[in-house]
Amino acid sequence: MPKPETRVSIKVTRSIDDINPADWDALSNDMPFQSHAWYRFGEKVMDDCEPVYVLAYRGNRLAGRASFWVIRSEPIPQYAGRWRAILKMVFSRYPLLICRSPLSNTSGVVIPSGEQERGEVLSKMIAAAFEMGRRRKCSLLLLDYLGKDPVFTRSLALSVMEVSNPGMSMKNRWDSFDGYLAGGGKKDRQHYKRTLREAEKLNIKLAHSGCVENVDEVLPLIRSVERQHGAPANPWIRSMLLNMQMVNGVFLTAVKDGKTVGCGLLLEDNNAQMAAALGLDSQVPYVYLMLVYEGIKTALERKNRLMRWGSGAYDVKRRLGFEPEDNALLAFAPVHPALRKLASLFARSG
Repeated sequence: MPKPETRVSIKVTRSIDDINPADWDALSNDMPFQSHAWYRFGEKVMDDCEPVYVLAYRGNRLAGRASFWVIRSEPIPQYAGRWRAILKMVFSRYPLLICRSPLSNTSGVVIPSGEQERGEVLSKMIAAAFEMGRRRKCSLLLLDYLGKDPVFTRSLALSVMEVSNPGMSMKNRWDSFDGYLAGGGKKDRQHYKRTLREAEKLNIKLAHSGCVENVDEVLPLIRSVERQHGAPANPWIRSMLLNMQMVNGVFLTAVKDGKTVGCGLLLEDNNAQMAAALGLDSQVPYVYLMLVYEGIKTALERKNRLMRWGSGAYDVKRRLGFEPEDNALLAFAPVHPALRKLASLFARSG
């Protein structure tokens, strides 16, 4: 019989405030968008979703966690194809149980690499999540934004697929924005200077703010970008904008002749920056590039160690120094027995 301290026990709670911040953050080990404060922000913003925290302990030590959300309003991605409308109806009645760090395109599974029997820890957490999902009449259990860690693809009763839109990130290797520009090629520096000149000719000016005073003015710009790229509307954007102060947020706006023609939200956690809520007036050029450069400049001024800017605009981001993240795996399994066939069809459509 194993010693008591080697056994894995599971505890489930439904509020981040029920979990000791020191224990949570020690397990996170400064991983971006995994802090206790970030999850408090997530609960505030996603107040239409029930959190389910599955915690694995060895004795009194927190050995791993999986953070789930009961979601009825999940934006259905484009790769679902013709199944989008059907899935939306199904999930409104039988919600998804999704494991993720809220609002950050990051996995909700945290098991330190040095933890023994990581597969056992994950399996027990998944089993507990299935039980919680059954009680809540969930349709699917889903773990998204997974890396190619064998623990996610081995010994689990989950289907695994790879999506085609990984996020992009860039590590901070510079002391200043001038150093960043100097590290690029001559064409890159000329491109930045040309962007500033052309924006000045068009009378486009940028502003920083620690809050958003004109939510109703900027939301149409954000929705326009979502439609342009075929993305579903993010149901939590308004609340993210209104609660950005909880995570040291910065709101960028581009104004031309007194009218807002672009915006972007920069959020921080564990010394990392995340860009969100991009909004653009499609009739005004150079605004996107101005926001991008200003976002990088802001991260470097704040000494952020990492910039995470999500998927899309891959050519532009690569030219600026961003690289694809290892977060393109998705694992899922039906919770509701009647939906097993639908889950199989959904997998094939990907």
